[in-house]
Amino acid sequence: MYTMNPVLWRTRRLLLIACLLAVPAVVWRGADVTAAVLRDRVATAAYQRGVALQSDRRYDEAAAAFREAIATSPSAITAYADLGDVELARGHIDQAVQAYRHLLAIYPFTYFADLYRRVGFIELRGGRFEDAVQDLRQASTLDPGDWHTYHLLGHAYYRLGDLQSARVAWERTLALNPGFQPAYERLRELDAQHH
Repeated sequence: MYTMNPVLWRTRRLLLIACLLAVPAVVWRGADVTAAVLRDRVATAAYQRGVALQSDRRYDEAAAAFREAIATSPSAITAYADLGDVELARGHIDQAVQAYRHLLAIYPFTYFADLYRRVGFIELRGGRFEDAVQDLRQASTLDPGDWHTYHLLGHAYYRLGDLQSARVAWERTLALNPGFQPAYERLRELDAQHH
């Protein structure tokens, strides 16, 4: 008959106890993972419903579906952007900006200039020209090669009455995209105002 070394026996018992103690934690973690997967499925279904409603121009219902997706899974990043777009379509500038600001707060890539450009565009449409300038300048800092940002920035400066900054922005637009006719037209309008 084989007898186990007492040190090995105690080590084996300790390992067995440790394994048995770990079982509830594994079961609990498994339940946590299952709940997270279920939440993500519910959020995905709400998001997909929102996209379909948005494409049908049923913006009130789409906004509710995107909010459901966000409430179910706050990390549903694309739902924030789509909610912002739907709120803009509904004419709710505050809610549109709020959705994009929340996205900027949680999005892991804070250098993503497109989000700042989108917020700046919404603010421009909503008559918030100073805020638009701030966000569009941030976008241009993050992506200095984005001609569209400079074009929007020119409009924001123009609406603020800063015609020199508007000119610089539209000239930058043309330096980046020489064939962009609306920037030429804006510069011609500025020239006509000064003559």
